[in-house]
Amino acid sequence: MTPEILEYLLRLTVIWVVLIAYYFLTMRRGSFAAQRFYLLGTLAFGLVVPLLPALGGGLPVAALPSVTYVAEPFFYTEGAAAETVVSNWSWFTVLPWVYLLGVGFFAARMLVQWNALRHWASSGERDRYDGYRVIRHRGITGPFVAFGLIFLPAEMSDADLENTALIHEASHLRARHHYDTLLLTLGSLLLWFHPLFWMLRRLLAAVHEYEADAAVIQRVPVRTYGLQLLKSSLGPAGFPGLFSSPIKNRITMITNKTRTRKLRLLPLFTLCLLLAGLVVACSDLNEDIAVPLVLESPSTEIKVDPLEYTEEPEVIEAEASGAVDFRLNGTLNDERLTLITEYAKNLHPAFTEAAYTEVRYPAAARESGTEGVVRAVVKIPSEGSTKLEALYFPTEKQMQAGPGSLELTIVGHPGKELKGAKRTDLLKAEVRRVIGELQDFSPPLVKGSSSTSLSLVVDFNFILKE
Repeated sequence: MTPEILEYLLRLTVIWVVLIAYYFLTMRRGSFAAQRFYLLGTLAFGLVVPLLPALGGGLPVAALPSVTYVAEPFFYTEGAAAETVVSNWSWFTVLPWVYLLGVGFFAARMLVQWNALRHWASSGERDRYDGYRVIRHRGITGPFVAFGLIFLPAEMSDADLENTALIHEASHLRARHHYDTLLLTLGSLLLWFHPLFWMLRRLLAAVHEYEADAAVIQRVPVRTYGLQLLKSSLGPAGFPGLFSSPIKNRITMITNKTRTRKLRLLPLFTLCLLLAGLVVACSDLNEDIAVPLVLESPSTEIKVDPLEYTEEPEVIEAEASGAVDFRLNGTLNDERLTLITEYAKNLHPAFTEAAYTEVRYPAAARESGTEGVVRAVVKIPSEGSTKLEALYFPTEKQMQAGPGSLELTIVGHPGKELKGAKRTDLLKAEVRRVIGELQDFSPPLVKGSSSTSLSLVVDFNFILKE
């Protein structure tokens, strides 16, 4: 389980909530065919829109951050190094296994049901009605359709009821409802955990029944069909078809003389605006459009050796060479070093999670094949706002001396055809944006101190992989 998956599910949920709410407000007044199309469209729209790529192009997944490696963080101070290890165990490692268990359960259930269908189709009594194959078997308790076949109980007590059931199930096949059912059955393997998916499935099944009922009352009197629905509801149930619920809603539908209504222009126009807004809000169409930033002064473009920084660094005005020294504020004794080490141990995993939630690989940088390491010196006080103290591209010598106290890796997919000059400025702009988004980042407190602050040297390593 990674941040990009959680972000995708959040966007998917927002889209489904909004469109389901609009369905209850407006779309239920339309024809059954329109309702069916809307519900299927809602399902597909929610699955696809969060995957839309940025305007710069590239693969959809490239717009989401991917964590490949987080180096063990070190805190360096006056030659003394205290190593801290980030624990790899979390609920994010357990949830994928829970998800796979759910997939396995629903896959097994589906295979058992399909095996029963195969057994009934091969050993049951065969017949034809209105051009469709009919299977009768003692193991079937109620009429339903699947894979283009009509399944009926071996014996039905009422001949008129059996004829109505055949009309009803043939209407399902004529409208190709069994394709929707197959699609939703397969979809439940992947989305079994999402309650809105099951809600959409239930709503679509109800529309199927209403649409088949509307076809039945074209050939069977409404009063007769209503009595048959009431009679069948007292018998065994378990399969979608004539005996399925909700009976009250279905009887209300068939007795409603104004059931066929067309949607007006205003609701359709509102729907178009709603869909456009969801595309903008729940996709990456507006992400990664980076604007190169102009640095305020040359002194903000500095080079820092990570082995030389200490607690609460103070940036000295840059010399012509661009080198910067750090001063140590206060006395660094053993007690203070222990406190700093404990603070760093809690700080690193929290900052890593927060940064990976925000960071993106700029689309234009991916399209131009731009890679590189951007080093940021970030001051994180236990109270107050996070501050970016330095931002630069480390030299080869500085990289050989060792990584920063925290190394984050952002992986993106390169464009199909690399074009344009390298855009390293976009990488730096992205890091500056991420740190700006983390201004309100609250580091975990350390017992025994309420005013500890550290400056992290964070390496943002942008790499491209096919």
